[in-house]
Amino acid sequence: EAHVNNYSLFSAGCAQVEIDVLTGETQVNSFDLVYDSGKSLNPAVDIGQIEGSLIQALGFSLLEEEARGKDGRLINCGTWDYKVPSGRDIPVRLDVELLPCEHPDAPVLGSKASGEPAQLLGGAFFFAVKDAIGYAREEQGLSRNFCMDPPASPDRIQ
Repeated sequence: EAHVNNYSLFSAGCAQVEIDVLTGETQVNSFDLVYDSGKSLNPAVDIGQIEGSLIQALGFSLLEEEARGKDGRLINCGTWDYKVPSGRDIPVRLDVELLPCEHPDAPVLGSKASGEPAQLLGGAFFFAVKDAIGYAREEQGLSRNFCMDPPASPDRIQ
């Protein structure tokens, strides 16, 4: 039982973005990620799961904004108003590196989860955009400190 409770997973990611302050559009130039998947049973599957989870998180961070009416009903429940990531939204360069397995003691043949944990790295997209906005504000003589709630959609960037 102590073996199962000792299940730790480590990862780190870094996003590089460009924003157009006039249109609010964002281009994700690159995302570099290192990920602890333990003793991967199938590296290609693990990398695919990590990339898919990361792009889903990109959507949550930059595109997908729920609009609700006064009665609480969702009013942008179609793809006309509710934007999910498309092929043009994914990073131009996306590098995923699986960390070498030092101690294959994870519960399932030494492997670790590869899908959902990568969602947490998606915050890097939001904070990279927020940082870029801060630099643009600084160039205009404004403070780099400002409040911004996710998603960092084009409307919010403008």
